[in-house]
Amino acid sequence: METNLPSAKASPQEVLTHYKRLAEVEAAFSELKSYLEVRPVYHWRPDRVRNHVRICFLAFWMNARLRTEWVAKGFTEEVPKVLRRLQAIRLIRLAPNGRPLIGFFSKIPADINALLQKLDLLPLFARPPKWAM
Repeated sequence: METNLPSAKASPQEVLTHYKRLAEVEAAFSELKSYLEVRPVYHWRPDRVRNHVRICFLAFWMNARLRTEWVAKGFTEEVPKVLRRLQAIRLIRLAPNGRPLIGFFSKIPADINALLQKLDLLPLFARPPKWAM
C-alpha cells in the first residue's frame, strides 16, 4: 500500500484501515450494481456519470440501512440474497371486461411468508398498494 500522506498525518494502521474500508465499499458497490443489473455502464456525459454514481450510492445506502435494521432483529442473511428471494412475490393487476382495476399479490410461498414475518415486513403485503388498484 502506498499513500501520499506524510507519516505524521496517518499511521500505517490508519492507512491499512482506510484501504480495508475502501475495499468494503467497492465490494458493496460491485455487488449492488450487479444486483441492480446496471453493469457494464459506459457513460460519456458528465450528468449521466453523476446520476449513475447517485444510483449506486442510494443502493449502497439502502443495503447498509436494511442490514443494520435486520441485524438488530437478529437476522444476518445478506441483503441482496434476501431481495432476490423476495422477487418471487408478484403484484397482479386485472381489469376484467372494463371493470375497475383489481390488484392482488400472487400466492406468497410459505418460506417467503416466514421471511417477511421475521423481518416485520408482513404488513406491507396485507393488501396491494393503492396505486395498483
